[in-house]
Amino acid sequence: MLELSYARALATPLMDGTPQSGPLPVPPAPAEEAAIMAEWEGDLSAPRVSVMCFAFNHGDYIRMALDGFLMQRTRFPFEIVVHDDVSTDGTREIIEEYAARYPNIVRPILQEVNQYSQHIWPITFCMPVMRGDIIAYCEGDDYWIKPDKLARQVALFDAYPEATVCFHPALEFNEATGQHSLICRYADSVKKISAEAVIGLRGASIPSPAFSFRRVDATVDAMMASYRGAPIMDFFLQSYMALQGETLYYEDAACVYRRNAKGSWTSQQQESEAEQRYQRDMISAIDVFHANTRHMPHSVSLYIPLYHYFKQYVMAPASPMQRLANFRQGVAMLSHMDRSRLLRLVRQDVMTRLIGTRRRRVSSDRAVQERKSA
Repeated sequence: MLELSYARALATPLMDGTPQSGPLPVPPAPAEEAAIMAEWEGDLSAPRVSVMCFAFNHGDYIRMALDGFLMQRTRFPFEIVVHDDVSTDGTREIIEEYAARYPNIVRPILQEVNQYSQHIWPITFCMPVMRGDIIAYCEGDDYWIKPDKLARQVALFDAYPEATVCFHPALEFNEATGQHSLICRYADSVKKISAEAVIGLRGASIPSPAFSFRRVDATVDAMMASYRGAPIMDFFLQSYMALQGETLYYEDAACVYRRNAKGSWTSQQQESEAEQRYQRDMISAIDVFHANTRHMPHSVSLYIPLYHYFKQYVMAPASPMQRLANFRQGVAMLSHMDRSRLLRLVRQDVMTRLIGTRRRRVSSDRAVQERKSA
């Protein structure tokens, strides 16, 4: 099977993609639990898939997320493990309502003390209790829209035993504009996508509600330790699993990813100060992540996002002196990755820009001479 390269992925819209007409799809009201489970085969107490959902103040959205999970039609059992991090807007009560209505499917984890503020990711609590060998991820403000999403992803995992990640395109709904568009549609059929593309695009290559991964028990502790303390989880989780094996893509847009939802990561990044703090934290987190994954093939791809965040961090201040200070601080952050390799990327980037500037100047001078000659 053809593997999509980093260059090919770069040419695909990852946000603000192809505009879509018509209303945004929403999941239907879910069937009763007995009707859902009546289609299952085998041991009903041994789920093949665990849906992993993180919620925090998603009161306006969480019903759609849960309805999208419950609309799945499968021959295998699945469970929904939903983690609430002490929401104050009614999210918890909605989860409790669904857990009471679907006691054999919905398994809530309801915190009494907020864990995110203590830099503890919800996955820390979900992984030990999830029973499926396939984990399908979706945050509480996103949702699924196709009833065969889980069935198709499990079929692909079964057909490709070396695959550790499976995903599909998404409809991106921009809460700020009310518009929706198609993102991450790399091809019209099933393809593999390189680990370099997954890592190089810094988490944007896979819409988070489209992401499913194969549970590898021997690496769960190492996986969670590799990004402990990082400012985000999605990029590092996707990267870790992509480094473990093959990443599969299929063409159906089976989920909705909200951009600029209330309290979401995308809305928080609009603040300049928060963005610079995020860039600094990402440099440090990638350095630590590399130390934990350097033995894996393709881990060298981590220099792509490292240089991206380093460059953003250096260029953020307007003052040349502050830029120089950020340059020195950014290099000094690296305890595990090769500083000389980072500096080679800087020199290569500078030379590319100088050559581009020189070519544009020569072209401009030539145009002036041609006008004078005419």
